[in-house]
Amino acid sequence: MSKSKTAVPFVARLLAKPSASLSFCVLAACATLAGNASAASFHCRSKSSASEKIVCQDPQLSSLDDRLNTAYQRARDASLDPRSVESARIEQWLWRQHNCTDKACVQSWYDRRIAELDADYEQAKQAQRDAFEAALVEQKLAPSAADAVRQMKSDPLVAAAAGPVTTPAAK
Repeated sequence: MSKSKTAVPFVARLLAKPSASLSFCVLAACATLAGNASAASFHCRSKSSASEKIVCQDPQLSSLDDRLNTAYQRARDASLDPRSVESARIEQWLWRQHNCTDKACVQSWYDRRIAELDADYEQAKQAQRDAFEAALVEQKLAPSAADAVRQMKSDPLVAAAAGPVTTPAAK
């Protein structure tokens, strides 16, 4: 009989009869995992700045870091100028590193930064829509043809396959 076939009944017997040592091991593992919050944008380690240590020790702030990472990715991916989004990211991160030394400051920074990136994303999406409409006008399509192109662009599968729309002037 293979080891994997004999191990399964053994593990099942261990789990069926809770023991003090097994309970202790599970409790120790959970405590270890709970104490090590991880952040999306950096690794939690001893050489972290004060603000990073605050984030690593607080699950709520770690969750905000995850949200910030998502907001940043969306804003950068939608932007017509991703380099400016990256420059702002670095500048804002350095500000937090040098100025935030308590949870209130870090949380306020995350809330503000996420709102800024969400606004950047919405502005970029509007710029894409405006560029798309300008390209349609420039092509001098019949109204029914322009409407058909708009309909195709609004279909998520067609829009994803087409990629971003650029005007001839932007090329």
